[in-house]
Amino acid sequence: MSDDALTLDDIRRMAAEIGMIRLTDAHLQELLRATRTARARRAALPFANLVPADEPAHVFRLEEGK
Repeated sequence: MSDDALTLDDIRRMAAEIGMIRLTDAHLQELLRATRTARARRAALPFANLVPADEPAHVFRLEEGK
């Protein structure tokens, strides 16, 4: 399904499948925009060339005595 073909009814159905049944139409519109944006960004990502080292790392350190 292309992103342009994604409809509000599709989003409503997807949300219902995961239990998000109380969303208003405004919420569904936001979710539709966010889904289209996420799919467009994912489609533009050159994932074939990615290696594990490309994964962002979050490093936390606790200093002793603080």
